[in-house]
Amino acid sequence: MKRYHCRSYQAGIGFRALQFEYFDDVTSDQMFRAYGKDLPEVFKHAAMAMFGIMFDLEEVKLEEEVVVEAMGASEELLLFDWLSNLLFEFEVRYIFFADFNITAIERDEEGNLHLTGLARGSLKPQERTTHVKAVTFHRFRLEKIDNRYEATVVVDV
Repeated sequence: MKRYHCRSYQAGIGFRALQFEYFDDVTSDQMFRAYGKDLPEVFKHAAMAMFGIMFDLEEVKLEEEVVVEAMGASEELLLFDWLSNLLFEFEVRYIFFADFNITAIERDEEGNLHLTGLARGSLKPQERTTHVKAVTFHRFRLEKIDNRYEATVVVDV
């Protein structure tokens, strides 16, 4: 199991917070778990984990920026649509995304959630370790545990 951390700071004291981790217990697919203090952060870390399966995120120069939107009847379905739309943008534009920012999550009058986010990356091809074909509903979940969100995602590789 691989774990990835980010450096965060609070009141001048550094600490490490777990962003996402990969699990090897799904035979032909790849499973990861992403974490965040709120929905925008867990959505960002889930996107990083998904693209981190395909290439080294640290090698990507952030030269291109794409607005990506998603919609869902629940927070869980919103995450599924966000990841699926990012994968679609990668396939169509061939931009190797490595940085993500959720700019808005809003609920409409029918109760559906709408997300607007930015994905940044490079058109320069990266050395790929594998190819993610699709996000699946197998073991897919998003839940709030204590004071953080946890997303479990299985992607078809």
